[in-house]
Amino acid sequence: MEQAALRVCVLGSGSKGNCTYIESPESHILLDAGLSAREIERRLQHIGRSPETLDGVLISHEHIDHIQGVGALARRYQIPVYANPGTWRRAQHVVGVVA
Repeated sequence: MEQAALRVCVLGSGSKGNCTYIESPESHILLDAGLSAREIERRLQHIGRSPETLDGVLISHEHIDHIQGVGALARRYQIPVYANPGTWRRAQHVVGVVA
């Protein structure tokens, strides 16, 4: 039986910003985007990845340390953003139109 590889890289954790890159053979996503878009780009580059390859961003909740860069990142790279309805509504009040 063939095993699927899952790569997880914590790009930021804590009150300064939370962002985790998760990669499988089928998809590449961010869990939260609590750093600036520019910092997320830099940290992705550091691990040999690019925002252009992202299939989406999953937002856990709307605290600024989880959503700071999501608006700019989604707009700049046309990345879909996923969140529950309440989180989505509140996040847009903080970071502007997300997508």
